[in-house]
Parts: sequence; C-alpha cells; structure tokens
Amino acid sequence: MSLSPQDFKQALGRFASGVTVIAVNDGEGQRGMTASAFLSVSLDPPLVLVSVGKKAHMHAHLLHGARWSASILAHDQAALSGHFAGYGEAEVRWEGEQSGPPHLAGALAWVECMPFAAHDAGDHTLFVGQVVAAGHREGIPLVYSQGKYRDLVPLP
Repeated sequence: MSLSPQDFKQALGRFASGVTVIAVNDGEGQRGMTASAFLSVSLDPPLVLVSVGKKAHMHAHLLHGARWSASILAHDQAALSGHFAGYGEAEVRWEGEQSGPPHLAGALAWVECMPFAAHDAGDHTLFVGQVVAAGHREGIPLVYSQGKYRDLVPLP
C-alpha cells in the first residue's frame, strides 16, 4: 500500500495543534517563522523540540547553533501566524534583549532556548532546545487544524 504525500497531510491535518513563531536575532535583525510542530520534551533538563523544513530560511540559523525562542500565539494573533508563514502582512512587535532571541509581544507564552541537539528527519530537522528563560500570561491559545484556525470550545 502506497501512501501519497497528500493523503499523509490530510490525515495528520486532523490533529489540532497550537501555533508558535520560532525566532532568532541574526545580528542584522529579528527573523521568525511559524511552526505548529512544537512540543515539550523533558522537565529535567527543560527541553522543547521544533521541526523545521530544510528549505526554510530558519533552518540555517538553527543548524548553525543560534539561540532561539518560541512564542506560543494567543487566539487573537492569527495574522502574525500568517505573516511568519509568508501569507500576508501584520504589525510585528518584538520583546526581549537585543543580543538574544526575541519573542512576540502579546504572545500567550514564550521560551528562550540554547541549542541542545539536532536530529535529521527526512526533509526536516528536529531541533531540541534547552529552555533558559520563559514567560506566560493568561489567555486562549491559537489553534490550527484541517488548514484553518479554530476556536476552543469548553467542555460542559
């Protein structure tokens, strides 16, 4: 049985995920990309993982050991997600130290990471970062499933 890339994408598109923007400061400015393949890996040490396509501009930054951040987007930040995915424009406001990786103002949460490991994974690389700083606020996360942003509906 042969699995087409389209069937694979359609099946896994049913998995709802949060939306993050991965960012670095490359010395010339802040750079970001949208990523939904992001997860926590370990509490001790605190590790997170992001999957980045090898053709993405961000890939080279992470492969060369850049410190990076992940901003977990709030439900009202869909325009930022689209902007960093290359679909449209949005006003971008960064926070953080000039010398370190920035995070997005208004994000629901953020983590700052030092490179920990990188693992080849087909047309992507799995970058594991050790979290060295984090912040959060109350709010509702941005959720993505089946090619669309979704609202969370509380269970009774």
